[in-house]
Amino acid sequence: MVFPSVSISHIELYVRDVASVERFYTGCLGFVVTDRGVGDEAMVFLSRNPNEHHQLVLNPQPGRGTSASPVDHISFRVHSLSDLRQFYRSLAEAKFPLASVSHGTTWSLYFHDPEGNRIEIFTDTPWYVPQPCKFKVDLELSDEELRAFTKSRIVDMPGFCQAEEWRSVHFSAFQKEAPAEH
Repeated sequence: MVFPSVSISHIELYVRDVASVERFYTGCLGFVVTDRGVGDEAMVFLSRNPNEHHQLVLNPQPGRGTSASPVDHISFRVHSLSDLRQFYRSLAEAKFPLASVSHGTTWSLYFHDPEGNRIEIFTDTPWYVPQPCKFKVDLELSDEELRAFTKSRIVDMPGFCQAEEWRSVHFSAFQKEAPAEH
C-alpha cells in the first residue's frame, strides 16, 4: 500500500506554569500567540509560521508530576480529505480505536500507537474559529456533506471567518518583523 505524504505539524505539551513557558517561547524563540482559551489556566496556541495556526500548544496541567510525559500528542498534516480517509481506512482495518473530530479549522483523526502515544492526523478546513473547539464528525460522509456539516457547526461562532482572512490579519505584524530570506 502506498500512503499519502504527511508532515509534522505541531506538538501539544503539558506544562505546569503556562505564563512562564509562554514567555519563554515568545520572548526567547520568537513564537507568536495565535489563540488561547478562556481563563488563567487556558491552553495557549503558538506559531512561527503564518501557514500553521499552531506549531506548539501549551496545555496547563499544574498538578502533573515530574515523571509524566510532557507530550499530549504529536500531530501530522495531510494534504486532503482523501488522504485523511486513506489513513482512517488503514487504521480501522488494523483495528486501532479511532476518534474523528473537527476543530473547526481541521478535520482530525486521533488514535494511539502501540506504545500508547496519542497521534493526530489532520487536514485543514477552509475556515478559522477560535480554539479550542472540538466536535465529532463522520469521515464516511462525502466531502460535500462533511463540509456542510462542519460549517453548520461553526458559522455562528464568534470569530468565524475564512482561514486566509484570519492568517492575513493575525500574522501581518509578524511578517513585517520576520527577517528577509536570502
